[in-house]
Amino acid sequence: MELEGITSLFGDSNLLTRDNLFLLMVLIGTILAVLSVGMIVLGVNSPLKRKIKSIQGAVDSSSSSERIGGALENMAPIMVPNSKKERESVQAYLIQAGFHDPTALSLFYAIKLITVLVGLFLGAATYLLMQDSGYMPLVIIVIFWIGLFGPNMVLTKLVSNRRDEIRAAVPDALDLLVVCTESGLGFNAALKRVGDELIISHPSLAEELDTVCAKIQAGVEMPVAFKELVERTGVEELIGLVTMLSHASKVGGSIAQTLRDYTEDYRDKRTQAAEEVAAKIPTKMLFPMVLFIWPCFFIVALGPGLITLFDALK
Repeated sequence: MELEGITSLFGDSNLLTRDNLFLLMVLIGTILAVLSVGMIVLGVNSPLKRKIKSIQGAVDSSSSSERIGGALENMAPIMVPNSKKERESVQAYLIQAGFHDPTALSLFYAIKLITVLVGLFLGAATYLLMQDSGYMPLVIIVIFWIGLFGPNMVLTKLVSNRRDEIRAAVPDALDLLVVCTESGLGFNAALKRVGDELIISHPSLAEELDTVCAKIQAGVEMPVAFKELVERTGVEELIGLVTMLSHASKVGGSIAQTLRDYTEDYRDKRTQAAEEVAAKIPTKMLFPMVLFIWPCFFIVALGPGLITLFDALK
């Protein structure tokens, strides 16, 4: 009886109206904004961090960017998902995009929270300014969708761009590596030299090669270091290089000859990929021609004749 009475009370008083739901959304957005501002203030001027630094005797020399980063980290727990698999997936994407900092995941979710709040406020503004428009619900849905999934789309684009940059730099790196190894340099020294040579033209690959050199010098086996390189970059074309180097290191084969063979094989694969793209062009051109070019052609070719025919029939 009590539940029915509460339901009838809401139904009779018309509390669940469109305006009330909008006001509820504004209230939730305001609460989240106030909490975010409070977390930013606590992150910038955290008394706990100041107390720890004073106990350790450290001088507070942190820059404003570091303080802002700490403030954004405090905002991250609101948006961090409970699924460990999803967190690991986002962390892998951040690494492939070139963000190797341990706090990158927290900063990403903090930025995502900010975009969600901006989307809420823009949705509220759209509701107030476009009440008479029939497109208002669609615009609000698009704003909310961009605010929620926009950071993921940007991250995916950054990953794709970095993969393309590294993929384009691999042939030059392989050619330089073959030249260095055949000139008498050891593999690690040759890898370091290639990284130094590519620092200007291909900085992304040069950074990854320096990381591989550091891992090998630290005692990590060469195949393992290159497998980690594939995981960090997401460039699957390097898997064949990892396999060939692993086999050469196990059987004691010549690394220079292995690199030369892989370079020729990689060059053939690039040629085949270019031929495949060229073969797909006629099929892709068919739809624009049918939709745009052929109607114009028929208008120009048949238009005067049809006009003459209609005049004759009159």
